[in-house]
Amino acid sequence: MSADPRWQALYAACRPALYRSAALLVGEAEAEEVVQDAFERAMRERDFFTKVRDPVAWLRTVSTRAALGRLRRRALFDRALSIVGRQDHQVDPLRTDLEAALARLPAKQRAAVVLRYYHDAPYAEIASALEIDVESVGPLLTRARAALRESLK
Repeated sequence: MSADPRWQALYAACRPALYRSAALLVGEAEAEEVVQDAFERAMRERDFFTKVRDPVAWLRTVSTRAALGRLRRRALFDRALSIVGRQDHQVDPLRTDLEAALARLPAKQRAAVVLRYYHDAPYAEIASALEIDVESVGPLLTRARAALRESLK
């Protein structure tokens, strides 16, 4: 961490929540990397603490986008594996029913659910993180909740 004590305070304050949301999106194996990537990006921003109005929301957005990028790359890899007839990724049997149901959601739905119900993020922040219109957040969450209900029956 930088010599600036604000970085250490910010890391201590929001690392646990960022880690948990990243773990819900990409799994525990990659969650720490997602969090570290978000903080590294923040630390590269010149005058971060004066330019960024809400550092926690900024970090949530960056870590969510990083996790979604990892999910896209993983999906491409999984498709390539399926072409050659291998399926190496299995759902971890130790996950709770809800975590397994979340894992089955499409990436954007999963991210929206995590941001809204884990971080209590407002629709504007969710829209920014997912790079969608604010008006699309409600329907996205509705579809995600319906899929979760169906999956948990």
